[in-house]
Amino acid sequence: MQRRNLLKMIGLLGIAGTVGVFSSCTENIEEKKVIKEQKDDKKANFNRQKMGIKDPENPTKAELKHTPEISIKETDGEFTRIEIMVGSQGIIHPTTVEHWIDYIKLFVNNNLVGAVEFEAGMARGFASFIVKNNDLKTLKAEIGCNLHGIWESSLTLNNNEQS
Repeated sequence: MQRRNLLKMIGLLGIAGTVGVFSSCTENIEEKKVIKEQKDDKKANFNRQKMGIKDPENPTKAELKHTPEISIKETDGEFTRIEIMVGSQGIIHPTTVEHWIDYIKLFVNNNLVGAVEFEAGMARGFASFIVKNNDLKTLKAEIGCNLHGIWESSLTLNNNEQS
């Protein structure tokens, strides 16, 4: 009799445990669904207007904060490392949940070669790309600020910069 009661208890505990695991999984799925909806909502509210520096001789702090700065860091003859930092002349773009750089793209000779997306408030607007030295002539960086639109800058290379 005690054995039968013990088996019943084990069975009931097993069912309770399964229900608990199922409940936990369902809560996790619901939580992920809410997070996805929040991200989709934020993306719907992104500013996607093309912006630019109005007076290149006298840029404002806001313009400098959104300008992607392109740097050629190193080359090994076959590949070149290119860094893009959002912000110019030491004025760095903020990274908060409300205001952040959501992507950086690199174009070589007007062809997209790489892109990075950032989560709200999680990473500073910086990316590094290693690209093949196949006739590098122009580099263009495009960045998206969730509040202040799309900004870009470009760099024309001469043969000395590639070798």
